[in-house]
Amino acid sequence: MAERKAVSGSRFMYGPRPGGFGAQFYLEADGSVTGTITLHLEKEGPPGHAHGGSLATLLDEVMGNAAWFTAGMVLAANLNINYKQPVPLDTTVTLRGWVERIEGRKTHTLGELRLPDGTIAVTGSGLFITIPEKHLNAPSDSRWPTFGTTEPDAE
Repeated sequence: MAERKAVSGSRFMYGPRPGGFGAQFYLEADGSVTGTITLHLEKEGPPGHAHGGSLATLLDEVMGNAAWFTAGMVLAANLNINYKQPVPLDTTVTLRGWVERIEGRKTHTLGELRLPDGTIAVTGSGLFITIPEKHLNAPSDSRWPTFGTTEPDAE
């Protein structure tokens, strides 16, 4: 069985708090992307709880990474997020995203965010479209990983 590999990507997700999420996710041997994260006051929505947009962002990231490492360079076309339980701040949650199926350039994904007791707090589904690399036009200082790697491009 292959070893899990750390995933790198956007400064928004992997950059330090408070501007970034300070996340660390992993590509698992089964192609899913997993990780744990604790959301703090700067990601607050309802008093004492994580903002729904922050939770959606996390699911977008794990589902998008699963699609990226399975189908190639992708961009999100549609995300559906279902909030089942509020997520208290300063609580470590577990995330998982995986590819459900691929239809041509369309990659369908699923994701979940679990509370420490295993309760599913948020679920998501996503549609990601494979795009030719020439259409992304990443700036030269981008930290996006080259497709098929788990490390940022060399600086």
